[in-house]
Amino acid sequence: MPSTKRKRPALKLPAIKPGNWRGEILGSCEVNFGQVVQPGPPRQSVEFTYMIMPGVFTMPEVRFTWPGVIMIMTPTPMKTDFPDAGCLLKAEHLPSLHLSLEVTRGQFSDMLRMLETNRLKDFHFTLEDEADGSWPVYSWGMSATSATGGH
Repeated sequence: MPSTKRKRPALKLPAIKPGNWRGEILGSCEVNFGQVVQPGPPRQSVEFTYMIMPGVFTMPEVRFTWPGVIMIMTPTPMKTDFPDAGCLLKAEHLPSLHLSLEVTRGQFSDMLRMLETNRLKDFHFTLEDEADGSWPVYSWGMSATSATGGH
């Protein structure tokens, strides 16, 4: 007796394309601080500071919105070369993206204050062509709503 079950069509996700993307921060942010000893010689203690938050990313042409994670990191003193503003990675078996952005210590402090008061939400970023399984971020920007004060 032949099976009468129908196969569901596989979900075909659009290819990640370079260009101007839009993003939105969803929900709360987790901020992480720490320090780790790097073996030497010479042995060196290095700080790390980063924030992780849920977000969505909208493609330039297709108008498909990907769920994902945004990670914003400050550089360590050991890293002196910054050829890109960040990178985008695609999860292997999930319809999800990971956007990693490099910021200065000053930007991180400013962003942290804005996030604490829920004043950061929308952002944009420009992807370059894929390189070694990820897409370099050429530029990115976020704006914050101004606090309305009293008289």
